[in-house]
Amino acid sequence: MQFRISHFAFAVLLAACTPATTRPPFSPVPEALHAVINAPPGVVTEAARAMLIADTVPVRFVSTLDAWLETREFAGTYKLRLWADPDAPGKARVTIEAVFRPAEDPSRTPRDLERAAPPGSRVSCAPSSSSAR
Repeated sequence: MQFRISHFAFAVLLAACTPATTRPPFSPVPEALHAVINAPPGVVTEAARAMLIADTVPVRFVSTLDAWLETREFAGTYKLRLWADPDAPGKARVTIEAVFRPAEDPSRTPRDLERAAPPGSRVSCAPSSSSAR
């Protein structure tokens, strides 16, 4: 018996399996902050967006579906990114990176030029040694 599938059904099947995501193709910097939060990933992402906007940090992109957020550059060349992944039921494993770009180089991608924000800087995710007392 020969099985035939219509073009429409094939297109629907293919679209349902598309691994498209709005998340970037790179991982967070190793110095990024990691935490588990008692809320689903989409809720964490939306709450982060609201807090950043309330603090006048310009948000460039947010997706509650992909639980991903990125700010525009602020305070010079600083940028924040948030990834929220499912952890236990109702919880999210959140990664927040604070990066800056110390130089411009058109021959390299912007991500290649980004460095983790130094501890204690205005946008660092880590406390400075003087404030950790």
